[in-house]
Order: sequence, then C-alpha cells, then structure tokens
Amino acid sequence: MTATLSATTTYAASAAFSPDAASLGHAVARPVVDGLDQSVCGVLVTVRADEHWVAEPGSDRCAECLRITG
Repeated sequence: MTATLSATTTYAASAAFSPDAASLGHAVARPVVDGLDQSVCGVLVTVRADEHWVAEPGSDRCAECLRITG
C-alpha cells in the first residue's frame, strides 16, 4: 500500500514591529489573527489576516522568509 502526502501552506504578509528593524516584508504562517505574531524567520511582526504574502507587491522582502517559504 502506498500513500501520497501533499501539504500546502499559505502565508500572510506582515511588517517588522520594531521601529529600528529594517522595513522588510515577512511571511507569517496561517491561520493568523490581526496583531502581533512571529514570522517564519523568528522576527516579531505586525500582521493583518487579509494580506497575502504571495499577492503583496514585491517591495523589500526578508531573505530568510523567502528561503523558508520557497
């Protein structure tokens, strides 16, 4: 017997919370609630549930988040 496991994960877009942090876009694993959350690279960020990581125009994005999310 064989099985195929397929998992898809979507990410919300967010911005760094700390004013002294670089203004980079970060990915946050869904599901999310509006407010503070931890990005996939470990940075504390502000996030809105209706913002999508892949749909946001490509301003400056966190290189580590890009690497992790593929």
